[in-house]
Amino acid sequence: MTQNIKEWFIPRFETEVHQAYQQRTTRLGDTVSGGGTFVGDKCYFPRLGVVEAYENVRFAELALANADQDFIEVSAKAKFIAFGLYDPDHNKYSIATAVEYGKAAAAAIARAEDRAIINALNVAGTVGVAPIGGGAPVPVTTIGDYDTPADLDLIVEGITLLGENEAFEGEDITCVTPFRNKVLLSMDPYLAKSDMKGNRPWEDVRWRHTQMLPKPEADGVDIYLYARSAMVSAYNDQMTKIDERLGASLTDMNGYWLQVGAAPRDGRGIIRIKSKATFPITRRATDVNGLVGILPA
Repeated sequence: MTQNIKEWFIPRFETEVHQAYQQRTTRLGDTVSGGGTFVGDKCYFPRLGVVEAYENVRFAELALANADQDFIEVSAKAKFIAFGLYDPDHNKYSIATAVEYGKAAAAAIARAEDRAIINALNVAGTVGVAPIGGGAPVPVTTIGDYDTPADLDLIVEGITLLGENEAFEGEDITCVTPFRNKVLLSMDPYLAKSDMKGNRPWEDVRWRHTQMLPKPEADGVDIYLYARSAMVSAYNDQMTKIDERLGASLTDMNGYWLQVGAAPRDGRGIIRIKSKATFPITRRATDVNGLVGILPA
């Protein structure tokens, strides 16, 4: 068996997993709301309708401000991260090795949560979101097309559509794009202009990029813009340790398994933006006030 691995390698691995995950911010995990409850292989997220304040006649009995309420049920099947430690390598294992294994496990956990959120966004974009209390799913707002790369104008249109819905006023807004689209948007001269007023709506957006976004067409990709309260996600922080001998083999199995769940909660707070997936990176010309074009001789 790996020499003294129980005394030093596994404890250091466990410590690194927890520390690395707590210190590491997932790309999407901090852009959504939480609050899920795990029961078996399911996760339940509470959902509440809009509640309004009201005035009451003096000495009259208060009316209950009840609102529509239900629970979103999503699958939360266990996800495993397990490593095999091979006995003949026992002289090569070290604290540094345990740290690397721990970082790799923490990164896998973070990607699992990101993937769950992206899958939930894809469900919202392609199927819709059921209203509170049940019923046919309501499609989310979709703009753009798969023949044209999404530009800043289209992103701002999506921001405007969310802003016009009072329910999401003042909330964090996130835009998730592929890296190529992120680069194209960063080259838009308006993103870097310093002579504009402070009212630049794209500055309030939390920009995230990932290559895991769905591609409904061969050269098309779905970009998502959403309010924090419109999406929910949770992971079961009671991670279960895996630490056992693999039968008669010369290997110890070490790792964790956990549960992750995510779902769209309110389709009104989600905008799907269709975009071309592959395109050349070109910079738009910057307009200069007072500059007159010179015609060729």
